[in-house]
Amino acid sequence: MQENVENYAEYTATPLAIAGQWPRELRGYADKNGITFPLLVDKTRNVIKSYGVYHWLSLEAYNIARPATFIIDKTGIIRYMYIGTHQFDLVQQTELLESLKEVAGLQK
Repeated sequence: MQENVENYAEYTATPLAIAGQWPRELRGYADKNGITFPLLVDKTRNVIKSYGVYHWLSLEAYNIARPATFIIDKTGIIRYMYIGTHQFDLVQQTELLESLKEVAGLQK
């Protein structure tokens, strides 16, 4: 996502990430990877659970969220959703940018 922050801005979209980790761990990850967009901490995993992406156990990890991407419009309506099937199943950025373009057209 970091590589496309400027592309998201073209559609007045702000990326943010929600992680079920402790703040210290998340800050270290952000610093190490040059993340400039907001990272939100969900230690209790309540938000992750409410979006339906909580994954208690898999062969890859436990007590985590599946990788997921949501586009939420200015009124709070989810306009796009991608939920990965495993930890390395991420949305294709071309698909995400196309969806942002569609949502931006709806907002005009």
